[in-house]
Amino acid sequence: MEDQKLKEYIDALVEEKVNEKTLAFQNQLESIQQQLSTIQVRENEKITMLVTSFELDKVIPAFIIANGAASFGMDVTLFFTLWGINALKEKSIYKGKNIKEKMITMMLPSNPKSTTISRLNMMGVGTSMMKMMMKENNIETLPDLIDLSIEMGAKLIACQMTMGMMGITTDEIRKDVDFGGVALYIEEASESNITLTF
Repeated sequence: MEDQKLKEYIDALVEEKVNEKTLAFQNQLESIQQQLSTIQVRENEKITMLVTSFELDKVIPAFIIANGAASFGMDVTLFFTLWGINALKEKSIYKGKNIKEKMITMMLPSNPKSTTISRLNMMGVGTSMMKMMMKENNIETLPDLIDLSIEMGAKLIACQMTMGMMGITTDEIRKDVDFGGVALYIEEASESNITLTF
């Protein structure tokens, strides 16, 4: 008789624990489903970013935010103008340019690897320290972040007016970049839920 009561007690205890675990699992599942529904809403959203700077501490956050937004399924557009367009260069070309354009080309960076920080650069020492700290904290380099943004479907647009002003040719820009002007930027921004400037 006592054995039967003990068995019933153990069975009831096991059932109670199983129910507790099942309820906890159901709560976790509901929480995950709620998070997924939020992400699905974000898939219909769009973010447009205006990048005017080529300084490391401004361009890096732009691409980190862009890649984060793309990972949530958002439609991401980055429009590069003025100094920011240097992030899209992969080389410098002098052939076919006039004297002024060649001088500007000489002063402009050839690719994203040569970007510096906006403050405490200290003739490159500050920038080197910043890049070392980024590596230690597993933060991708600027070229890697740009490549990742392309892989994740972000649209990169180079400002044609800036290119003409600075004598930058399409052959100097990455092949996976689109070209456009103010009208294209306004079109992209007007369709966006979020607009940011860097």
